[in-house]
Amino acid sequence: MAPIDKENTHIPEEVSYYAKEIFDNEIQIEKKYTLECKDYMKNQNDVNEKMRAILIDWLIDVHLKFKLVEETLFLCINLIDRFLEKV
Repeated sequence: MAPIDKENTHIPEEVSYYAKEIFDNEIQIEKKYTLECKDYMKNQNDVNEKMRAILIDWLIDVHLKFKLVEETLFLCINLIDRFLEKV
C-alpha cells in the first residue's frame, strides 16, 4: 500500500490498496505523451505564439459554454501542442 493513501484504507472507493500501481501507471502514460521539445514554437513556421494563445482562449470559451469536463480541455490542448511540435 502506498503511504500517500494510507489514511483512506477504510474507504473502498479510494482503492488505496492499488494507489502505487495507479500512480506508477499515470507517470508512465504522462512520460509517453509529454512533448519531446519544450521550445517547439521556435521551429513553427505557420503558427506563432500569439495565434496559439488566441486558439487556446477560444477553446476555453467553448469548453465553458458546453460545460465540458476539464480533461477534455487538457487533452485538446495537449493534442494541439503535440501536432505543432511534429508538423
